[in-house]
Amino acid sequence: MAALAGGVAGELADRRGETLHTPRTRRAEAAAAERGGGFGHISRMLLVGLILMAVAFFGLMQVLQTSHVATTGFEMRVLRTERTTLEAEIRLLEASIAQQSQLGRVRDEATNRLGMVEPERTLRVSISERAPVAVPLPRRYVEPVTETTTEAAAWWEPLLERLSGFD
Repeated sequence: MAALAGGVAGELADRRGETLHTPRTRRAEAAAAERGGGFGHISRMLLVGLILMAVAFFGLMQVLQTSHVATTGFEMRVLRTERTTLEAEIRLLEASIAQQSQLGRVRDEATNRLGMVEPERTLRVSISERAPVAVPLPRRYVEPVTETTTEAAAWWEPLLERLSGFD
């Protein structure tokens, strides 16, 4: 009978929006107060949310790192291909230079394309003057040298130069 009365009273309390304080509900409220006033459920949800966000963040970082490595590898492959192409072009240019520097080919180019002719007579001139030590150049190719005067060294500088470590 008491159970039937408690069930009817609980149903009436539910319809009115009131809470019926039975010994069972009082124990549940006390247990919730001991756990932190009902915030234990929220902190667990927050913890789970933070863990999921951390996993998502580290997963994103892994994807970004892998993407960066793949991009760098692609750029390296492109640069190697470009380097190989340039090396081949250099070899072709070296071969072309070697071919054009042959004396017979130069002579043929000079006579056929440029219309040059062999000289009819050779003139030789002997000079009795010795060659200068330095080859003189026109002034327009030589920068003028400005003379700078250095101050006399202080009396103590030669002494320091003789000691090791004071060079």
